[in-house]
Amino acid sequence: MFGSDRLLDVAIMMIERTHRVENLETSELAAMLAGPEPPLLFDIRTAGEYEKSHIETAIRIEPDIGQDDFETLYAALMAGRDIVLYCSVGQRSSELLERVESARGKTGAKSCRNLRGGIFRWYNEGRPVVDASGTTDDIHGYDPVWAVMVERRR
Repeated sequence: MFGSDRLLDVAIMMIERTHRVENLETSELAAMLAGPEPPLLFDIRTAGEYEKSHIETAIRIEPDIGQDDFETLYAALMAGRDIVLYCSVGQRSSELLERVESARGKTGAKSCRNLRGGIFRWYNEGRPVVDASGTTDDIHGYDPVWAVMVERRR
């Protein structure tokens, strides 16, 4: 039987075969967030998913935002910064990264990467997530099929 980590690994492998974007490991993101120049972090999930929990400092973006709207809303924030996008496992954030990839050059962002394994990998590794009240041990599973990739905290 497959455990949640193994299922997540399979999902990541399939996403990476379909979407050729640059990925960032969760350990790299953790180090960047703790460093002197943290990246600009975008959460590419629904409002309900984000409200349940997200990585601290993340800005939520609608998964279907177009390149023009993305540039208009966020270009000034992106200048000179590393950009990291994430969703549950990496599918929606990879799709968005492909759509807005040319924005990097227009905005002067240093890098634009996808968080490999998304918030599910981040959460499964015991890294912190927050809601409106602060740190939480809860996470939105997206749907019953994808939720099996989440290791519930006790």
